[in-house]
Amino acid sequence: MTAAPLPGLPGLFHIGWVVRDCAAAQRELSARLGAGPFVSMGQEARFDKALVHGKPTPFALRVAFGALGGILIELLEPLDDKSPHAEFLDTHGEGLHHLAYLVPDFDEQLAAVRAARPEAELLIDGTAPGNPVRWVYVDGGAVHGTVIELLERTPLAEAHFGPALDLVKGSRR
Repeated sequence: MTAAPLPGLPGLFHIGWVVRDCAAAQRELSARLGAGPFVSMGQEARFDKALVHGKPTPFALRVAFGALGGILIELLEPLDDKSPHAEFLDTHGEGLHHLAYLVPDFDEQLAAVRAARPEAELLIDGTAPGNPVRWVYVDGGAVHGTVIELLERTPLAEAHFGPALDLVKGSRR
């Protein structure tokens, strides 16, 4: 059975990469691939209002963004065992986890993705009130396991991700 194609998505925002050690990954990517500069999102990013596999599940990550050849990469180090990132690391080891898109029409885009793939689970639902940016992770089974992240493009989101976006500004057309 062939999976339905995902509806048209805007340009790629970033590639999410799960790592065991965010600082070590930054050093290695810089040395081996010339990645950087990197901007840290702090020592701990708490996600207290997200649903993981449909259940309220607070979790924490260490997050950094960096530039790699004009592409924004997000490094995600799980700080506990509660997130899909920790599940991924345990099952697959370090590596490509998700493709992220900033979408101006979040509700329509999410509905379109769900319609194209009704069997796809929301691994993380970050749409509850109190989240600074509405976002979801959609299971990527049909795209060889790569998760699709949708983030709502709003002025608040652009301000929140501004330092990361500045890393690749000018290299994107």
